[in-house]
Amino acid sequence: ALTEEQRSALAMFREVTANARDEVASMQLLQSCGWNVEQALSLHWASHDDDAPPAAASSVTAPLSAPLLGGGGRSAAATHGSAQAVPTHDGPSTGFGFMSWIARGIKAIGASVFGLLYNFIFGGGGGHLGGPASGDAFRRALQNSYGGQLALPQFHEGSFSQAISSATRQQLKLLVVYLHSEHARYSQSFCSDVLGHDLIREQLDENFVVWGGDVARMEAHQVAQMIRVRQFPSFCVLLPASVEEIRVIGALHGQIEVDAAFGLLTACMEEMASHRAEIVAQQAQHAEDRNLREQQDREYQEALEMDRRRQEEREAQRRDEEESRKQAEELRRQEEEERARIAAAAQELEEKRRRLAANLATPSSEATARLAVRLPSGQRVDRKFVPSAKLREVYEWAECLAYLPESAGKGLEVPDRFVLKTSYPARDLTEMESSVSDLQLAGTNIMMAAIEDD
Repeated sequence: ALTEEQRSALAMFREVTANARDEVASMQLLQSCGWNVEQALSLHWASHDDDAPPAAASSVTAPLSAPLLGGGGRSAAATHGSAQAVPTHDGPSTGFGFMSWIARGIKAIGASVFGLLYNFIFGGGGGHLGGPASGDAFRRALQNSYGGQLALPQFHEGSFSQAISSATRQQLKLLVVYLHSEHARYSQSFCSDVLGHDLIREQLDENFVVWGGDVARMEAHQVAQMIRVRQFPSFCVLLPASVEEIRVIGALHGQIEVDAAFGLLTACMEEMASHRAEIVAQQAQHAEDRNLREQQDREYQEALEMDRRRQEEREAQRRDEEESRKQAEELRRQEEEERARIAAAAQELEEKRRRLAANLATPSSEATARLAVRLPSGQRVDRKFVPSAKLREVYEWAECLAYLPESAGKGLEVPDRFVLKTSYPARDLTEMESSVSDLQLAGTNIMMAAIEDD
């Protein structure tokens, strides 16, 4: 039984190699390397390239309408047989063969084993092919490995997803992906003879977006897994219908000849030309749908804003009406209170004057001083008082004039508040405790003047 560490090493080895070996063969290789994953990987790539037969050149077998991942997650190229399966390798059967196999693997490992692991995990820099994610750096690294005079196509500057976006924007160009492995047998011949060929290079630079990467780097390794590449070098043509949808329409792996590469590129361009109008129309429809959605969203937001404003206007109008209603109710309440106060005051005044009239005594024989009062309405009323009568008594008589028996039917109107005054000399009579005699009122005409409220 395997330990937890050995199971983890086995899972990592099979994931990195895309299950190129079966589980038994993978365990045998790891055991021969003391379960050192780095050594096993380098030994696998070295022995795989030495023993694997050349891959047949693939034609454009996947139509443009086939999605990248369809039918349970397999790529279009794999579905149509364009991706070549890597044969399993169980290792040599003889002791001598096994020793030579180990020696060849150790030689292939050399000084690159630690750099391989570091670059795969961290994407290290330097001149190693697993270093920078720059297209220019990748091209220079190839030239450093296979000759400084090697003329190569221009690789896209940026990540794989950025290359897809660039191909989509540039009038639906096809995307060519070159996945490189410095341990693969045919990598040098492909770079020198195919990528460096004038015809291939010109065709790639003029008609395609080219992205390249070393599978020792995490991004290139993930791209290889996505499009199911199991043998290197790998030369694939992708159709980026959109950033979310890409299709593999042709691929070559392993030993690749110039004629096969040129035929693949030509066939893909012809296939692309026949579908470009359809894709453009699809993109135009997507843009129209997006614009329609944006317009609908704007209209919806505008409608919400109008509803909000109308609601605010209704609320403001309701508040104004409520305020006006409250003000009107307050005014009515004050008017009613004022009328009630006036009515109560009038009632109180009337009762007071009736009491005064009831209590007013009939003039006695001693009443010799006659006083005449002219009301504001011009009516005259007279009465006799004793000379010692106080002015206060004259005011009480004047106040209850309308309720005296002798005034019945005359319609006398006495102001609520008044002052008595003499006409000549003109003066107000206000000394309430002075007598009629003291004031010399006998035989005079007194005027009653109403006092207006402030």
